[in-house]
Amino acid sequence: MALSAEQILAADDLGLLEVKVKEWGGSVFVRVMSVAERDAYERMWIGKKETGIENFRTEYLQRVLCDESGKLLFTRDQIEQLGKKSAAVMSRLFERAMKHNAMSEADVEELGKG
Repeated sequence: MALSAEQILAADDLGLLEVKVKEWGGSVFVRVMSVAERDAYERMWIGKKETGIENFRTEYLQRVLCDESGKLLFTRDQIEQLGKKSAAVMSRLFERAMKHNAMSEADVEELGKG
C-alpha cells in the first residue's frame, strides 16, 4: 500500500534512545534529528577537513541529548560548559548518537572534503 503525504507527515519517526550514564548517576535520551536539523549540522562541516570544527562532539550532542519527552537538555549557550565534561563519557554518547541518527564517521569525513 502506498502512503499518502498526510500519512508520511503524521508519522512519528523521530524516536528516542535511552542511554545510561553511570558517571552521571542516571540516563539521558538521544533523539533523532530531523532532516533539516541534520542538513544544518552538516553545513558546518563542509570543507573543514583540514581545520576541523571546534567542539564538534558537543555541537552534535547539544542537538540530540534530550529528556524523555524529546526536549533538548542543553542550549547553544551551554556548549562550552558541556565541552568540559569527561571525554570518555562524551565520546561514548557521541558514538551512540551518531549510530541512532544513522550517521557514520565516513559521512563526516566526506563532508570535510567539501
